[in-house]
Amino acid sequence: MRQTSEPSTRRAISRAAVCSGLGAVLAVSLSACSGGSGDGEDATLTAAQVCDATLDSPAATSLERVGATDKFKELPGTNEAGEPNRFSLKRAATGVHEGPAEQDKCTLFTSTDESDHPLIEVSFTAEQHAPTPDASAEPAGSVLYPIGVYAKTNAKNSATIYFRCPTRGITYVNASLYSAPDQTSPKTTGHDLMVVLNSVSRALARQLGCASQADLPARVTP
Repeated sequence: MRQTSEPSTRRAISRAAVCSGLGAVLAVSLSACSGGSGDGEDATLTAAQVCDATLDSPAATSLERVGATDKFKELPGTNEAGEPNRFSLKRAATGVHEGPAEQDKCTLFTSTDESDHPLIEVSFTAEQHAPTPDASAEPAGSVLYPIGVYAKTNAKNSATIYFRCPTRGITYVNASLYSAPDQTSPKTTGHDLMVVLNSVSRALARQLGCASQADLPARVTP
């Protein structure tokens, strides 16, 4: 089975080149180096607004339970290309066909968090092969879901979906969600993570034009 790696949290690391030479004061100067407060960075978002407004009502409720809040924020500032670090469904659809550097991630924090540990991070990669569901081969704590061609949660730490999306030479899209254990609420469940990931994945499948083939349900049952 293909192993996925934990995401490297990069709270606006891409802006380091723009702010080179600041040394130790970089951490407190990121806002100034990325255009100041005029570009709306650090804006407080509702669950319905995050990840380019891709969360439906059940997913928004699940995210609020995961974060124990109804206020969130995404990565501030811009990347080297001058594009916002805030997630864009259009960029994610384009980037899934490109290399890792072009793939757009939805990285969420609670509105009051100042750490480098995201509440959740959602990413998408193109794949030519997908795992075959086999409950007997899954480690303890994993739960398989009848979503796409393969979907599972690993306790309340991560969720994965492979869905069919034959576009521009790819066969599948691998959707991954990771959560930071030190940020999530004790009430978080693996089901919450799958509900959130499925909702964002459904929106991406529509953007890619493969919703009818993706087999992503409107509602996730436990």
